[in-house]
Amino acid sequence: MNNKIFSSRISVLFLFIALLLSVQVNAQQPKINISEQKIMDFEKENPLFLVNIGDADLATIYRKGKGTPIIFVHGSWSDHGSWLPIAVYLAGQVKNPLILYDRRGHSASTPDVAQGSIAQDVKDVIALMKALGFEKANFVGHSYGSNIVIQIAVEHPEKVKNMIVYEPPLFGLLKGKSQYQSDLQKVKSEMQLAKLLLEKGEIEKGTIQFIEKAAFGDGSWENLFDKSERRIMLANYHTWLDQSRDPQRLNIEPLKLNNFKGGITILYGTETLPVYKDVVIELNKKLYNKQIIKVENAGHGGLVTNPYMVFQIINRCLINKQSR
Repeated sequence: MNNKIFSSRISVLFLFIALLLSVQVNAQQPKINISEQKIMDFEKENPLFLVNIGDADLATIYRKGKGTPIIFVHGSWSDHGSWLPIAVYLAGQVKNPLILYDRRGHSASTPDVAQGSIAQDVKDVIALMKALGFEKANFVGHSYGSNIVIQIAVEHPEKVKNMIVYEPPLFGLLKGKSQYQSDLQKVKSEMQLAKLLLEKGEIEKGTIQFIEKAAFGDGSWENLFDKSERRIMLANYHTWLDQSRDPQRLNIEPLKLNNFKGGITILYGTETLPVYKDVVIELNKKLYNKQIIKVENAGHGGLVTNPYMVFQIINRCLINKQSR
């Protein structure tokens, strides 16, 4: 064999082996995309700490800034982390203080020691604002967190400059209206089954039942949420179970918002469960001073699937037009 050909083949072989070794080494390195790295940097710069509000400590992330703060209120089962990607996007665009926290009974905050209620959640947010030195804020809420935001604006309109809510489960608005009864009964039955499973100690089954049948849709447990998010939900099941016994939580009166002077923006996903769209239809009928924006190709979990789109809406509606 020609020495040059042999030498060339040997060189190619060694190059191939080197490439294989390189692939193996790279495969062992943790894969962190830009978004995850930015979240890690944000958390490092703004570490979670406890804020005492009197009878409880709320685990809080506080990015200091100038102007009216933006307070993010998470929904049931989750914690402040559900808002982190959107807060990180905003941190690169606005100077406003950003506040994310774990609601009482969730993750790193003080556990519930008495019957949980939406009234308590409202008091907690007002106390958190006071502890951080703010008299007024912009509020952004998701799911049950949206109900809390609406109730804050109803009870304490002087504390709210503007509000954005993503799919508030105001199911009380649908009672007695025949066109919604099928959707309403379905979600009520699914929630009741989740409650029964949790009360029997079937934590994972009850959690999955709620997540897939009453909130985010079939397959969402495995396909929408990662292991970390699933662990958070399992750890926080007891707070939802407790608050499910609060009759007021889904029956607040948003009609009082017609006297609210700040901006109201209501978001919903085009692919969400029918009952959430029903609520938006009723809010559109009953509220005058609002705008409704749909999040394309998103469901109830738009914060997870479409965080950049949700950020853009918040940035456009809350910051650019109303807060500066």
